[in-house]
Amino acid sequence: MELRQLRYFVAVAEELHFRRAAVRLHISQPPLSQQIAALEAELGVVLLARTRRRVALTPAGAAFLRDARAILAGLDAAAATARAIDSGQEGVLRVSFVGSALLSIVPGIVQRFRAARPLVQIALRERPTSAQLEAVRTGTADIGLVRPPVDPDPELVTELVLRERTVAALPAGHPLASLRRVPLRRLAAEPLVLFPREQAPGYHDLLTSRLDATGTVPRVVQDAPETITIIGLVAAGIGVSPVAASVANLALPGVVYRPLAGAPNTELVVVRRADDDSPLARAFVAAALERSSTATV
Repeated sequence: MELRQLRYFVAVAEELHFRRAAVRLHISQPPLSQQIAALEAELGVVLLARTRRRVALTPAGAAFLRDARAILAGLDAAAATARAIDSGQEGVLRVSFVGSALLSIVPGIVQRFRAARPLVQIALRERPTSAQLEAVRTGTADIGLVRPPVDPDPELVTELVLRERTVAALPAGHPLASLRRVPLRRLAAEPLVLFPREQAPGYHDLLTSRLDATGTVPRVVQDAPETITIIGLVAAGIGVSPVAASVANLALPGVVYRPLAGAPNTELVVVRRADDDSPLARAFVAAALERSSTATV
């Protein structure tokens, strides 16, 4: 049985006239009659009762028409879905991100992407930078938003989407809070709250190397993997912390933010597999680049 036979049968069953069905199908009448006869022979039943004056559905034909319509509708829907996925209008996109990125450009990127592709499901998951790189590399995530620097990897492609200042998060009553701009060497002399190195090794090393270069040995009194926890510990007076400027959007009582002189900028890059040419991944990267700002903010 061929799909065209089903389409031919539905046309004849709906028109109840071979000539009109042939016109509708843009074929001549003899091949149409031959295909209907072949379909009935294969099924071993008469689907259409024919006389010189009329064509009528048999009870078997009426039942077959119902099922044939359902089959064709299902195939049309499957084809439409395949085309939509191929064009990036449907499907599932798995996006990982570092938690602090939620305070900067991630909400805007996701909002723009969803507005352009409302039928696409976005599966969002917070992960440390190192875990994201592994997830993208192994295919358990399609996109990562990580803190560089990252080690060169031929399997991955990265593009800068945000560069922002690093600021000092301070307890509201801390002596450094009276300064308009905090020198990095002054911050390095204070008890520090910092994210664990395994969370973003490259960025952690960059930050601590700058602190070391001030001539003061940094003293990390507390590791905290999540931005909200770091800021909560600062509010509690446990220590101070260098954080991305966008973290100031986390207006937690008891914490103030001051520009940090001599600190490296905090960057965010989008990462994907080098061999991933899917339209969804391309569209998300385009949305990220459109929302990006490579100027220091």
